[in-house]
Amino acid sequence: MATANMLDGKWTAWLRQCIRLGTDLEEIVRDLNKVGYSNEAIAAAIDACRPVNDATDEMHAPPLLRRMPPQMRRLDFPQLDLYVYENFLSAQECERVVALSDHHLRPSAVSFDNGDQYFRTSSTAHLSHLKSPVSARLDEKICRTLGIRPEYAEGIQAQRYDVGQEFKPHCDWFQPETRVYMRMAGLRGNRTWTFMVYLNEGMEGGATRFTKIDYAVKPKTGMAVIWNNLLKDGTPNPATEHCGEPVTAGHKIIITKWFRAVGDGPVFYD
Repeated sequence: MATANMLDGKWTAWLRQCIRLGTDLEEIVRDLNKVGYSNEAIAAAIDACRPVNDATDEMHAPPLLRRMPPQMRRLDFPQLDLYVYENFLSAQECERVVALSDHHLRPSAVSFDNGDQYFRTSSTAHLSHLKSPVSARLDEKICRTLGIRPEYAEGIQAQRYDVGQEFKPHCDWFQPETRVYMRMAGLRGNRTWTFMVYLNEGMEGGATRFTKIDYAVKPKTGMAVIWNNLLKDGTPNPATEHCGEPVTAGHKIIITKWFRAVGDGPVFYD
């Protein structure tokens, strides 16, 4: 049983990793309680480990948008910052990530229970939890492409959608001043950019539809879809609501990485 007064080095390192990955704060407290730490010790450790730099204002213009490589284009919707990036990954890179993901898929979870057990029916592989060069290279490639350092990001996930599976309309950001926000964003701030990569194509259905603007992105191997979840004043943008439409034939596999408003150290690589 752990001492109740102060987290030791092992559990402090674990806590730092959980904060970096965007783990539910209630889960962190529960797990530390289970090994014998008091709420007072946990609170003190969280205060010592929490990131301190709020980069919300800087996040609206990451280096990628200033470079605008030829394979990237902005979609013409004034309500939100939405981009597609062709050939972000090669077919071979996609195959490697799919092979890795296949061994680690579990039913996808949601941030809160809205009473609809069919709201999100995909499977998820938390690739950032693995000690895999394939996962590490992809995570770094996404960060360096957008230009935002990993200290301001969650780890990458893979999601697989088989026939009939979907993710109903939702937003990636968390609603401020709610219990869910305190659990999921109280330490790292809200989600800023979403960077999604399609790892395959040829399925029927499975488009990513932005429901407020009624625009659907059809999966294409290696293509990324990138959007800013926040408005310029730092508040959530309702126009980013989107869904993963049901797959009707074949399957769909994607990578998702979210960036956060709060982190430590420099925000950008350059």
